[in-house]
Amino acid sequence: YSVREEPDWPLPGTQYHELYLDAANRALSATRPSESATVAYDARAGERVCFDWRFAAPAEVSGHMRLKLWVSTDRGDDMDLFVAVQKLDAAGQEVCFEGRENDPAGPVSMGWLRVSHRALDPARSRPFQPVLLHERVELIEPGQIVPVEMEILPSSTSFEAGERLRLVISGADIFSNAMFNHRETCNQGNHSLHLGGAYDSGLLVPFASGARPA
Repeated sequence: YSVREEPDWPLPGTQYHELYLDAANRALSATRPSESATVAYDARAGERVCFDWRFAAPAEVSGHMRLKLWVSTDRGDDMDLFVAVQKLDAAGQEVCFEGRENDPAGPVSMGWLRVSHRALDPARSRPFQPVLLHERVELIEPGQIVPVEMEILPSSTSFEAGERLRLVISGADIFSNAMFNHRETCNQGNHSLHLGGAYDSGLLVPFASGARPA
């Protein structure tokens, strides 16, 4: 393989596009669905929900991603959220990457958040990189819908036409090793994701080159 050094970050010419979570099609969409919908999963059992974006032409995705979600739980006063971004080939098979500690089964990138620590640092946050304040705990009530913004660690991946970017959301580790292993969570019940309509849940994606969402 080859290594290319870049003097600037984010990469010059990067265009950020919001891909909205579409509950009906379990997809990422360049336009926000007009109707509100809810997708739920059992956070205690490690269930996962996935949303895909299929590339119509080659593209490079390089930089930070930001995931905004509107979330609620039916039990307890807090939530642990785990997300991963994966690459799928044209046949739908995951393309894995070598991660920390030479683990060969890593995703494109990942992120995690405890909802009670959702407050952002306005001085340090940027649209594509939310930075948590970690100065207070904000518990929630069952059924209360709150917005959260999650940083997804920076990465660089090329996609060919027909390949997919997959967003995975769960209440447990999606990818774990000695560096990333959250054995205990605060989850008690089912998590709900609130999408479309009044809920602008979306993944902000850095398109460095190639095809971009219309």
